[in-house]
Amino acid sequence: IAGQGKIDIVATENYTDAATGSRIEFWNSKTGSNTLVKIATFNSEDVIFSGEVNPQKGFIYTPNVISSNVTTFNIDIANSSLYKISCNASLSLSLSGFKSGKVVEVWLTNQATGGTQTITHGCSAMNSSINSTTFTIPTTSSAYLRYFSIDGDLANTYVSIQHG
Repeated sequence: IAGQGKIDIVATENYTDAATGSRIEFWNSKTGSNTLVKIATFNSEDVIFSGEVNPQKGFIYTPNVISSNVTTFNIDIANSSLYKISCNASLSLSLSGFKSGKVVEVWLTNQATGGTQTITHGCSAMNSSINSTTFTIPTTSSAYLRYFSIDGDLANTYVSIQHG
C-alpha cells in the first residue's frame, strides 16, 4: 500500500447558479495506521486544525498600525488579531465583531509628551485583569492588552492588561 491521504472538496449547500458554498478537507494516516483522519478543514470564513499545530516556526501576524492621534478606536475582534496603537491623548477603546474563542492582542504606547494618559479598555471591570474599566499609562510607556471573546459577545469577553 502506498501512503494514504486525500484532499476533498465538499459542498456545504445545494449548488445553484447563485450559491456554491464549499469547504476543503485534508486527510492523512498516522504513522503505524492505515486509517484516514481529517487533519484540517478550510472554508470561506476559517480554518479548523484537528490535533496539534506545530509552533516551531510560529505564526507571523502583521499588526494594524494606528499611529494617528486617536481618542476613540474600535477593535474588530472577528477580523483582526493584532493592533499597535500609538496614542497622544487619553483613549477609549470599543469592541465589535465578537467571535467565540477569538483572541486579539493590542500593544499601546503613550507618545504624549504631556504626561499620563487614561485608557478605557472596552470591557466591564469584572471582565478585566485590573478589576477596573480604565487604567493609566505614563509618558513614553506601553501596555499590552489581550482580549479573549469566550462566547462571542461583549458580556463574555475578557481583557488581560499588563502595563508599567
